[in-house]
Amino acid sequence: MTRNHTPFGRSAPHRAPPVARSLPILLVLVLGFAGCASHPRGLAVAPGRAFAGELIEARAPQTDGWLLVQSSASAFVFAKDGDVQGSSFVATASTFPLAPPKTPAEFEALIKEALAKDTDPVRFDIQQASVAYSSERSYPCVRYNSLTLDRNPVGSSAPLLLALDGLYCRHPVRQDVGFAAVFSYRGASRHPTLRSEAEAFIQGVRAREK
Repeated sequence: MTRNHTPFGRSAPHRAPPVARSLPILLVLVLGFAGCASHPRGLAVAPGRAFAGELIEARAPQTDGWLLVQSSASAFVFAKDGDVQGSSFVATASTFPLAPPKTPAEFEALIKEALAKDTDPVRFDIQQASVAYSSERSYPCVRYNSLTLDRNPVGSSAPLLLALDGLYCRHPVRQDVGFAAVFSYRGASRHPTLRSEAEAFIQGVRAREK
């Protein structure tokens, strides 16, 4: 294992913490809460289609009906309407600036703080949330999942639930960069297969190491 791949090096220089809103949760909030109440527009993609950015690779979600609504060197955003009226899905793979954390606990705390700052407590009631360091990959990652009540969703006269599953990681080569795979569902009730669909998408998002 090279030094760049060491999970937490002692000699990493101290840097100022990143701006909380650089995390891709903001992108999910914009599209998931505000944009997908109406029909999303984009390019239809086959399930599992591969995409390559500058620092990450991603695959489209494994189910039918997804659209690619944003594509760049640093982000891929997929969206589709749900089966129930007013429901929608958003899946994102993106990179963000990251001050290299020194320990797993520091990395977990950094992500937790940034996610908290990105959620308006007046509009959103977080009913369940979990943030935990994960050793599932060879580089540092944090798992995040939540269930939130949107009291005033755009495009709906009634409150809606937002269920979200995400994985936030430090890039193994570019240690000043983080990347995330985030999968969300918005609707009047929970989506029964959200966890398996989210996990399939998350496993398709990887760091480009060469």
